[in-house]
Amino acid sequence: MSDQRAPAAPRSALTSASSASSSNTTPPTFPLWLAPEQVRVLPIGDEAPLVNYAKEIQAELRAAGVCATIDTGTDPIKAKIADAEQMKVHTMLVPGHRDLEAGNVSVRVHGQGNLGAKPRAEVIADLLAAIKERRA
Repeated sequence: MSDQRAPAAPRSALTSASSASSSNTTPPTFPLWLAPEQVRVLPIGDEAPLVNYAKEIQAELRAAGVCATIDTGTDPIKAKIADAEQMKVHTMLVPGHRDLEAGNVSVRVHGQGNLGAKPRAEVIADLLAAIKERRA
């Protein structure tokens, strides 16, 4: 039996194939319960009371076992939302000044858009139930 090897692919073919796969950095879309980043909190503005409110929301979610992050950067809210959409973050919580005063938070879901402002406790309870029940 002779040791025959398959012909090697041209180096240019390997280079173009590997660069094509490495340029696609968009993560796959996951249901909420399986998503690596389940929730991202995106405060509208960088004022201390608003950022503290956003951090409280994040801490409450994390204490319940939710993978939640926060974007306290100085980018405009449209850029923060676009980044979260591009990274396919399932749920975005967007607290603004009116939400802070009312104890609400605005909810956005990847691919569905803005679902409106809801009471903070209701939003967190809905997220926890959706994760527990493994809803999409």
